[in-house]
Amino acid sequence: MNGVVNGLLRGAGAGVIALGVAACQPSAPPAERQPTLVEVETVQTTDYAKSQVLTGSVEARSETPQAFLIGGKLTELLVEVGDHVEEGQVLARLAPAEQQADVEAATAALEASQSQLDQAQATLDRQTSLFDQGLITRGAFEGSQTALETARNARDSAQAQLATAQQGLAYATLRASASGIITHRQFEPDEVVQAGAPVVMLAEDGPRDAVIEVQETAIAGRDRSLAVDVALLSDPSSVVGGRVREVSPVLDAQTGTITTKIELSDTPAGFSLGAPVTVTLAGQPQPRIVLPWSALWLQDGSPSVWIVGADDTVSVEPVTVDAYGTGVVVIADGLSEGQVVVTKGTKLLTPGQTVEPMESAS
Repeated sequence: MNGVVNGLLRGAGAGVIALGVAACQPSAPPAERQPTLVEVETVQTTDYAKSQVLTGSVEARSETPQAFLIGGKLTELLVEVGDHVEEGQVLARLAPAEQQADVEAATAALEASQSQLDQAQATLDRQTSLFDQGLITRGAFEGSQTALETARNARDSAQAQLATAQQGLAYATLRASASGIITHRQFEPDEVVQAGAPVVMLAEDGPRDAVIEVQETAIAGRDRSLAVDVALLSDPSSVVGGRVREVSPVLDAQTGTITTKIELSDTPAGFSLGAPVTVTLAGQPQPRIVLPWSALWLQDGSPSVWIVGADDTVSVEPVTVDAYGTGVVVIADGLSEGQVVVTKGTKLLTPGQTVEPMESAS
């Protein structure tokens, strides 16, 4: 038993001695911290055209109301919204009872006047023969000539009245003034339509515009030669060019916007009437500093960037952002040409930290 205890004590003592010897050994120096590898870009000024993206819709260059020239009860409306019609196609009809009665009356009047003219002509023929034989006076002969002329004038007047009545009957049928697409129906069958009241609206075939509402400050004085891109909202890859064709002189007092029409250079499939589109208005190029969006850093809630100094240490520099583009940020103030900005690796940095800068591939 005593032997076991003595053995344990000897083992414990050896452990203490080993620990003491280890404590006396000099400690290994800490590993040197390696500089953080970051991508950088040298600041340079470039001409940047600030773009504005707005939404609008495709509309016809010309949209015309289709109206009857006479009033009456609408009996037939033969088209629906979205229908494509050809010039001269029947769109609607009014109840023709009154116009038909006018035609029938004018026809009867013409027949009567024609009969009187025929009778007057026969009378003149007889009177001419008698006058040549000296059997009637010149006054009687000239009287028959006058009667014929009067009958002829009456016949001509009846013909004109019939033509007017027939035209009135034709007015009871509404035909398309041009080929195009029906965009609105203003009346329904059995309603009474006044002369000149639009029954349907027709968007004529031909050029199309993208119509947008633009803030006055964004369009006033804009160079109309600057690029305009129009894309389908449902398919941003479907893009056509355009130009500002018309700027309304009227300002919307509530929204402060101006209706602006963009002439489309082409109308491929999808650019149908009413299709929602995005319109990108390119601005006048201005000298700006453009950096990748990854270079932007928020310091105390304010936009900043990391600057690499000559000694490869970093510091935070506040900047003023002019615009945010696709994958880029446009800096208006806060940087100078030649400064080196960190574009990737900003999340790993602290002020004064040493970095190993590597020029960005882009």
